[in-house]
Formats: sequence, structure tokens, C-alpha cells
Amino acid sequence: MTASRRLPKLAATLTALAAQACCLHAIAQAPAAPQQLERVEVTGSNIKRLSAETASPVQVYTRSDVKQTGANTVRQVLDTITATTTTELRDDGNSSSFAAGASGASLRGLGKSATLVLLNGRRVAYFPLADGAKETFVNTDAIPADAIERIEVLKDGASAIYGSDAMAGVINIITRRDYQGVGMSASYQTSTSPAVRKEKTVGLVAGWGDMAKDRFNVLANLELYERDGYFLSDVISAYPAWHKSIYSPAFGDPSLASHPGNLIRGTVSPTTGLFSQASSNFRVPVSTCAASQKNSAGACTTDINGLNQYSDPAKRLNLFSAARVALGNEMEAFAEVSYSKTKTEYLDLPFGMNAPGTAYRWFDGYARKVQVVQKPLLAANNPANTTGAPAGLEYRFMDNTGMWAVPAEADQYRALVGVRGVFRNWDWEATLGRIGADGVKQGIGAHRTEFINAISSGEYKIGGTNSQALLDRMFQRNELRGRNSQNVADFKASGEIFQLPAGPALLAVGAEVRDESLRIKSSQNLLNAEIISRGSVWVEGERKLYAAFAELEAPIVKGLTANGAVRLDKATGFDSHVSPKLSLRYEALPGKLLLRGTVGTGFRAPNIPETLGIVGLTGFFNQTVDPKRCATATQIRDILRTGDANDRADATAAYNSGCSVSVPAMISANPSVKPELSRSATVGFVFDPIKELSIAMDYFRIERRDEISYRDPDYVLAREGQAGYQDLVARAPISSTDLQRAARANTLKPGSNINWAAGDLITLLLQYENFGKSLVSGLDLDVKGRFNLGDQMVYNSSLTATYMLTQKEWDIDAGAYRPNRVGLRNAPRLRMVWANSLSIGSWTPSLRLNYTSKMALNNDETDVASWSEAACRARLNPGDLQCYRTDDLRMDLGLRYTGFKNLALTANINNALGTDLPVNLRDGYTWRPRTVKVSAEYKF
Repeated sequence: MTASRRLPKLAATLTALAAQACCLHAIAQAPAAPQQLERVEVTGSNIKRLSAETASPVQVYTRSDVKQTGANTVRQVLDTITATTTTELRDDGNSSSFAAGASGASLRGLGKSATLVLLNGRRVAYFPLADGAKETFVNTDAIPADAIERIEVLKDGASAIYGSDAMAGVINIITRRDYQGVGMSASYQTSTSPAVRKEKTVGLVAGWGDMAKDRFNVLANLELYERDGYFLSDVISAYPAWHKSIYSPAFGDPSLASHPGNLIRGTVSPTTGLFSQASSNFRVPVSTCAASQKNSAGACTTDINGLNQYSDPAKRLNLFSAARVALGNEMEAFAEVSYSKTKTEYLDLPFGMNAPGTAYRWFDGYARKVQVVQKPLLAANNPANTTGAPAGLEYRFMDNTGMWAVPAEADQYRALVGVRGVFRNWDWEATLGRIGADGVKQGIGAHRTEFINAISSGEYKIGGTNSQALLDRMFQRNELRGRNSQNVADFKASGEIFQLPAGPALLAVGAEVRDESLRIKSSQNLLNAEIISRGSVWVEGERKLYAAFAELEAPIVKGLTANGAVRLDKATGFDSHVSPKLSLRYEALPGKLLLRGTVGTGFRAPNIPETLGIVGLTGFFNQTVDPKRCATATQIRDILRTGDANDRADATAAYNSGCSVSVPAMISANPSVKPELSRSATVGFVFDPIKELSIAMDYFRIERRDEISYRDPDYVLAREGQAGYQDLVARAPISSTDLQRAARANTLKPGSNINWAAGDLITLLLQYENFGKSLVSGLDLDVKGRFNLGDQMVYNSSLTATYMLTQKEWDIDAGAYRPNRVGLRNAPRLRMVWANSLSIGSWTPSLRLNYTSKMALNNDETDVASWSEAACRARLNPGDLQCYRTDDLRMDLGLRYTGFKNLALTANINNALGTDLPVNLRDGYTWRPRTVKVSAEYKF
């Protein structure tokens, strides 16, 4: 049965559930006992209060909820929240990212920089490297999942409370406190077929002291995490036939960039010195190529599937510790110290050469120009060259496959001390802290002169034995290193200021000072553009940030409460900014129906990478569609895959040269950019028809303007040559490789008359600007219940869903919003999670259903001609396969047993039915296996 056929039955079941069972929202956050009168602080407010239900929508994930997901890391937990973006940066599979080795979090699809991640209500250090060398963010992998007591997700703008970065909302991770004793936990997870996706965790928690009796408590939580890596060869058998026949004709085939390689016949122009590839019979295997390596067309190949790392190994150590000491009846001192060390062990493929008729091109940030290096040729007298004339080379440098390891490592820390207390019924708190991070991403690449000279001179022996010293000269290590720190001081106080007829008016005031420094710098050989096709960046600066805030909450009439908050922020180099927010909550039916709404403004201060770049970001936009070449590249690919083995191998390269291009680019910092601004609003209700059931629904709308970004490459390329864009794009002449591929296609299919309309893209020149706008809106549903069935049976259920209505970006030329993206690529209309558990004595089985609605394959209106359903079907002729991504339903199962003294055992089966992700003809197949996890917790 397909997911779309299952959905109506699922919806009917959910409707029935909502009509009859279980607890939520206010219940999840309510005091443990009715008589407890301790004031608490809730995410989204600075006022300590008796009621945990505010006007802002806050979704709470308890420790039990986290355990039932089967997640091993904070990022895996956040992916189960329907308001987050699952396609956000993660450490696994992102070796080419400027922030390799980290995982981010994004709410509402507005990006990591618009989502504020807190630990116990306070900021944590940014990852030391910026994503895209621009976007500073919190690495969720540096937070120990084992320390989580609950996660509170504030799903509206909160700049009036927390300042910059909270435009899309706040994720507040709250750790355990007042723990006593020693506890240990361990888990092991693996995929079932094949058994390669292995993750292991070990946790140790210890607590000493009872605040009520001993007047102190000390807590320490250590978590170790390890993920094993594996290769494409380990999972290639799981790939369906369509991935190769439609998406990638050369998938899994041995590579023509091989060892000992192929010679490429051609001629060298006596005037330009440029090499032109022969139009036919150009590929000649190096004489030492074994017969077993030759394909059916006689070319030398190498199977690289066993070298192509499919999942990257990772190791993490996360430590969280806290202490509280009573200084009197109404005052206590506290401290928190956390440290994280993360390492992701990326592995590049050994460097490969092909298409000798093309040049290496990349941008030199120092010289502000494109560097062009012709690929090396073998001299006619080179012992490996049997053609009798200068020859090009297809080759992979496999002398030492272990030298291509390029790990990313980071250390992050946070230390704070403070004092809190009560003075004349006012709660107050003051803290001092320091947060920071240091990290490095290693790299290795071909040196522009040593590499070329070693091959051209014959010093490097093709297919022979070469010394490590020579290899180290040809392929040099490089790195991107980052460091940041913040010194922080804050103070806040809240309490009752006067009594109104309907109740007390409450006020919170406070101030914050942050002293921030950041440095991200590539190694000197990258800055000098010495490493072929590698980008660089140099960002360095310091700034101070000041803030003062106030929040007033007052009951207007019985049942109606208003909350107003305002915050003044000032950053070095920018004017001060005021963020207001107004909230209303109305108890229409006390204890049954709460109506609520918020309106507010938000902002994000420009960060140091956006404003203080010394050398602009140079790199590549990968997987770019070139509108002047993609149609021709697709035609050539479709024809070449009908040819021999060599043609099929060339087919993917031909397609990628127009439809999945790596475009060299430079993006410059801009000290003149202004803060990003936003307007947000929510309106909704919380309905508790019975004590055991709560239903919350909220509409949200966030409009962000003055976005700091560069012009989208697809948008720029669609306007190439137009006024305002003619200087942003540069191209090379049509290469001899292009001409050869077109000629071969015309030979295989006479009458095709294929010709290229333009040469390769050389570069894009861009700068950070305030020009963008975006608009998102939708509905959030949060249903939770807890139903006591008697005889030690308790049924818990929760249904969370996000239904997107609008996701639009601004057209800067038309002065209007572009078409709605909801339902298009990576923008599902509906995400839903239904979680159920039934406690029966010592046993607690659980079931989770995760649903994502269908999506089209095109990103927006710029690629409708290639990836609309009709265009896709006409181009690819996929038969029974759909030219869209169908809806997806995944089932997860769990079982927890607590019948042994001090011991809890848990088993989780995620993707229990083993269902594949929906067919995606644009992005290809992604393996999603069934995984089994077993874990144990023991408290001494």
C-alpha cells in the first residue's frame, strides 16, 4: 500500500485519537503537584511565573520523548520536530563545506542564522568555522544528548527577549539538575541490511548533594559518541536500477580516471600551446594496465567504489557539569562548565585527472582574478607515452590512498558563574561567562607548479613507484582554521510591581554585554591560490554588543493578560536597534480554552564574516545548472549512454558540465550592510476538553527583509547579459572536450546536429548585500494526551504537525514576491509525527509514524523548463516512475523494560518496515535502511 493510500486511514485514526485520549502542552510543563508555588522561567519570557502557559507557542520534548525517538544525537532529535528543516547542514557527507564537521539547526526554513539555540536559556559558542564562510551558528553535535532533561521550542520570533538571531524562533535545550548518585548508559545501533550504519554511545552521570538537605548539588555528565564510516561499495547493492539508468549512467562503474591510466591523443597548437583532443579513437590505455582493468571498449579503468566514503566516521566527547550552592535562605551561587571535542574523519578520493583539453580554473582572492592552469601533458619521450606525440592523461594518483584523509576537528567550551536570589519578592540573577571554540578543517590538493612540473618533466612515474617525498610536494596539505570567543555579563530581575483589579502586574528588566572576537583564515598556500581549484577565506575582527530589555505582563480584565516586551541592542559599527513584542492570552473558558496571539519585530545583526572580510570568500557553487549549457549537456548524455562503455562513462561527465557544474566564485564582505529585520505574528488556541487531553493550534507568519546575502547563482545565470548582471558572469571558450563529445553524439545519432551554445562558466563575482526578503506562513498543531487505563496501564500520545501555507522569496528586479515554493523541492507542505506509548507495568512499547507530503522536483520558476513534471517526463521518459517525490511515511518502534532494579533496557527499530525514501529522479537514490538500537541505563 502506498503512503498516499495509507494517509486517509492514518488521518481518521488521528482524528479519533484527538477526540478521546491523552495530556499536553500546559500539562507537560505544569508543576508536578498542585500545591507547588515555585515561580519558573519559560522559554520566550524573562518573567518568572506560576503559570507555565504563555501567549507564545512553545513545544516541549521531555526526556522520555527524546528516548522514544531512538536518536543518538541532539541533531537527530531536532530532525523529528516538524518545524525544523531536515536538509540543514550536518557533519556526515559534507566534507566540502566551509563548516565541515558540524550540524546546524533551522526553524521554518529560514536558516541557521535565524534560529537561536540556547543551553539552559543562555547562548553557547558558535562553531569555529562559518558555513559558506558566512553563516555563524551553533553546532548541535557539541551538546550532549544524554544530559537533556527537556527541549523547549519557541516557534515565534523572540528578538525582544533574546536579541539577534531569534527571528525564526528559539531552541532551548535544558539539562538535568539536582541529580544524585551515579548512572551509566550505553547504546549500540546498526543497520540491518547491510549491517554498516553503526553508532555507539556511552554516558556517565554523577551527582552529589541535596539542595534541600545539604544546601548544595554538583552534577557532571560525560558522553562519548562514535559513528563508524563505510563506503559506497558496502551499500551499492541496495541501489535500484533507475538510479543508474536515469539519474547517473556511470554510477558504480569503474572510473576512467584510473591507475595506471589512459593516454589521450591530440595535438598541441603551435601558437597557443593548448592541447586539442582528437575527435575519435583518442583514448589509449597505458601499457601497464592489466587486462582485467580494461572495459569492453579497451580503456583502462579502476573501481573506486571501495575508496568512495559514503558515510564519514565521527568521534565526539561532550562534557557538561553544573554546581549550585545555597548562600542563605533566598540566595544561591551557581556555575556551569561544558566542553566538547568533535572529530569527523573525512576521506577524499585520490586526485583524478581527465579532459586534458580543459583547464583548471579557480578564483584568487588576493589577486582578485581567476587563475587558469592548463592540465599537464606527457612529453613524447615520456616512458609511459606510447603515442609518439605529446599526450593528455586520464589518471588517478593512487600511490598512497591513505594520504587523502582530511579530518575536521573542533573544541568548544562554555563556562559561567552566577548568583541568583530573591529580594523583597523580586527574583534576580547575575552571571559572568566565557564561551568559545577552536577548530580546523584539513585539506590536501594539487600544487599548481609542483604538480604540473612533476608530470610534465617525467619526474612522476605514471603507474610506477614514486616516493612519498615527491607526492608530498605535488599534493600539499592545507587547512581552514577558525577561532571565536565571547565574554558575557548579564543581569536580570523580575517581580510584582503593583496590584490591578484582575491580578498582579509583573515586570522583568535586565541588561547584557558581550565582547566577541572571531578569526577564520585559510592556510597561506590557499590564500596564495597555490592549490589547484581550492577556495580560501580570511575573516578577522572584534566587536562589542550591548543590550537592555524590559518586559511587562499585566491582567487587563479577569482572564485577559497582556505582555509587552522591548529590547534595545547595540553592536559596534551599527546603529542601535529596538525590538518590541506584544502578546495577549485570554482564558475564554478557565481551565478549558485559552486564546493567544503575538506580534513582534526581530532582527539579526550583521556578523563579522559578512562585514570584516580581509580576503573575500573564494570557492565553488556546486551542482549549479547552467541554463546556456544544460539542454545540450542533457542531449549529449542521453545519446552517449547508448554507445560503448567509454561513451557511457563520458555521459555523466558531459551532463555534469552543463547541469551540475562547480562554478568558481568570489563573495566579498561588505561593511555597509545593515541588520536584517523581521515582522512576525502568531494567533492560536489551547483547548483542554478533558483533563487528560490538550490540543494546541497556532497560525504563524514571519516576513524577513533586508536579508544579507549574495544574489542567487541560478537567479544571476538566468539573467546573464542583462543590465546589472553582465559583469557578474565570465565564461571560457568552448573547449576541445566539448567539441569531441558533441561530435561523438552526432556520430552515434546522425542528424542530431548538436552544438554547444556557450563555453564553461569561469566565475561569478558577488558581494553580500541587503536586498532579499522572504515570507513564510503556516499552521502548527500540537496534540498531547495522557490517559490512565487502570491496572498500571498508561497510554501517552502526541501528534505534532506543521502545515506550510507560504514560502516565498523576493524578486529584486520585479519588486514583488516570486511564486510560492511550498510543495516544491525540499519544501514539503505537511510534516507530521504521531508518537504513541503504552506503559504496562514494567513494559513500555512505543510506535511513531513520521509523515512528509509529496514535493515537486523543481526548486522554483527558474528551473520549471527542466524539472516540472511535464518537462521531466518528456526528457527522461521514466516509465512507471513519478516525476515528483511522492509522500513518505516511516514507522519507528520501541520497547522499554524497567523490571530490573536500577536498570532500564530499551530497544528501538527505526524504519521498521524498511521502506525506501520516495523516488527522486533529480537528486538520485538515498539509502535509508532499517536500523536497530539497543541501550541500557543503570543507576548505582
